[in-house]
Amino acid sequence: MKVLQLTHKPPVPSIDGGCLAMRQLTSCLLDTQVEVKVLSIATAKHPVTFSEEFTEYQNKTHFESVFIDTKIKILNTLKSLLKRSSLQADRFFSKEMILKLELLFLQEKFDVVILESVFVGKYIETIRKFSQAKILLRVHNIEYLIWERLSKQTKNPFKKIAYYYLAKSLQRFELSLFNTIDGYMPITEVDYQFFKEKYPTLNSQVIPFAIDLSSYQIQNRKIDETGISFFHIGSMNWQPNIEGMVWFLENVWKKAVEKHPHITLTLAGKGNKAFFGNKNFKNVQIFDFVEDVQQFMNTHDIMVVPLLAGSGMRIKIMEGLALGKPIITTPIGAEGIEVTHKENILIADTPERMVEMMDACVTDLKKCEEIGKNARNLIENKYAQELISKELLIMLNRDK
Repeated sequence: MKVLQLTHKPPVPSIDGGCLAMRQLTSCLLDTQVEVKVLSIATAKHPVTFSEEFTEYQNKTHFESVFIDTKIKILNTLKSLLKRSSLQADRFFSKEMILKLELLFLQEKFDVVILESVFVGKYIETIRKFSQAKILLRVHNIEYLIWERLSKQTKNPFKKIAYYYLAKSLQRFELSLFNTIDGYMPITEVDYQFFKEKYPTLNSQVIPFAIDLSSYQIQNRKIDETGISFFHIGSMNWQPNIEGMVWFLENVWKKAVEKHPHITLTLAGKGNKAFFGNKNFKNVQIFDFVEDVQQFMNTHDIMVVPLLAGSGMRIKIMEGLALGKPIITTPIGAEGIEVTHKENILIADTPERMVEMMDACVTDLKKCEEIGKNARNLIENKYAQELISKELLIMLNRDK
């Protein structure tokens, strides 16, 4: 079997959860002895970066890319408004990519084309015209829900209107794709149920984010009660991260550190210094970039993921679970992952509840460490790569 994986950004380097999810799907495909070709859209935000890691990925996948300028421009925005189309999706559409696909389909025959996210959905017409391949959409999340939730969350009236428009235009585009594909592979059961209700006869199967357990080695770090280290890792170029962390620092952290003056918080990820570096929050250390994400996680004790908007599966939470980290998050952060509150994760829906969860960790370290151990067990039993690879192969071989 031969599969074309079409992505809206290069999977390598895996600088965010989306990249990592696409890269892990490639690994699952290769596990099943499927021949894989990866064609990506490269952008200024997500360029092709040459490295030893990239060369290895390229050799395995015959990787190619087409650069598209996705910066928002007034003329393009006006065109999208007049056509009532999705500005987010329009940004990833180009004649160069159409020509690249036409040439590729003339040179090679594929059995399946996997569209990684709705943002490459505008190329379905070209795929249908030049290929007989089955088209499967990888549903990373329900994209329009992210903007819909942001619209409800923000108090800024101008942002509220902008987010609402982006949500509605993206909703029209996103849902229309399901009338043109042969099947879809949601990452979460939540998203599966959402689309199954709307498209009950369409071929589908949940294919979660897969964890290669050999790549996630737990360091037996015992939490020191005299200096408990909370941490968050995430780029501040994604609006839900910004909204969530501002909410956490202003409404949760101040109260938590007043109650427990010895605790610390370390933030890492692109843009963190720009957003929070001059705020002078007590006991907070900030890094824009960390060389090794796993080492960073293993160096600290308790992960916080204060998301108030979003959809799909939070890959950083999956990585934290795999490393046996106690994690405190919101219901939206935990959404789509088969976790259980107070067994393998801690979930809080208000600032007061989140302070309570942090307090519970600080005052009962034994229970806190037990939650981390249960987190690793969850990954081993539900999300190990060899398990997900088998499910993926079943989906690829299923009739249209």
